[in-house]
Amino acid sequence: MTRTANSSLTNALRILKCFSIDKPELNLSEISEILKVSKSTACRLVQTLESEGFIYQNSFFNTYSLGSSVLALANTAVDQFAILKETTPFLKKLSFQTNESVHIAILEKKDVIYLKKEDSEYRVELRSHIGRRNPAHCTASGLAILAYLNSATITTIFTEPLTSYTKYTITSLEELHSYLQEVRENGYALSKGHFIEEIVSVGAPIFNKNKMVVASLTVTGPVKRMIANIDKMIDAVVEVSNDISIFIQTHEKDVDLEAFIR
Repeated sequence: MTRTANSSLTNALRILKCFSIDKPELNLSEISEILKVSKSTACRLVQTLESEGFIYQNSFFNTYSLGSSVLALANTAVDQFAILKETTPFLKKLSFQTNESVHIAILEKKDVIYLKKEDSEYRVELRSHIGRRNPAHCTASGLAILAYLNSATITTIFTEPLTSYTKYTITSLEELHSYLQEVRENGYALSKGHFIEEIVSVGAPIFNKNKMVVASLTVTGPVKRMIANIDKMIDAVVEVSNDISIFIQTHEKDVDLEAFIR
C-alpha cells in the first residue's frame, strides 16, 4: 500500500472516531478541523465513507453522522462479548447494594471502553456512557485491568507521556507500575479524583477460564458518598466481580482480551 493510500485510510478511520454520544453530528468544517486536513480532502474522505454506508449525510442541515455499516460492525464486535450481556443481574445487585452507578469495561490499548452500565437513582455526571472511552491510567476501570498485565505490555501500551487530568492523576510510568503492584496486592483499584476531582471509583478485575483478566467492574460516585462508605464499596465490588468471574469461567463460551490490547 502506498503512503498516500495508507494516509487516506488512516484519516478515514479517524473520521469515524470523531463521532460520539456527545458529538453525534458534525459538519465538514468540524471534521476538517479535527483531522487538520483541508476541506477538500475531508470532503473526499467523507464521500467515500458515505458510499460504503459508514457515514450518513443530513442534506437539510448539511451535517454527517455514523451510518448503518458502523452499526453492523458494532453488533459483530459486541457479540464477541455476548456473555457480558448476561451480567445485568450482577450489575443490578451491585447498584442496589451501593446505591451508586456501576460499570463493566474492557481495555483497548491505553483506553477503557464501557460495555455495560447500571445507573443509580442518584444521577451524577460521570462521563461513562456505554461506548465511551476513558483513559485507563487514571480510572479504576482501567487500573483494575492494567494491574494484571505484565510489565512489558504496560510499557508497550504507554509509549507516550501520561496525560494529567487533575492534580491527583498518575503522570509517570514509574508511578503507574508502583500503583499497579498495589492494586494486585489489594485485589482492587481505587481512583480518588484521578480523572474527575469530585468523583471516586472502585474497580475490581474480571477473569476468564484461563485466569486472564478480560474486563473490570466498577462502582462510581461523588467523593462525599463514596468516601463515607468506602469499605462497603470495596467489599461489594470485589464480591460481585468474583461472582462474575465464576459465572464466566463456568460458561461454555470464553472471553478473550488479547485482540483488544494489541
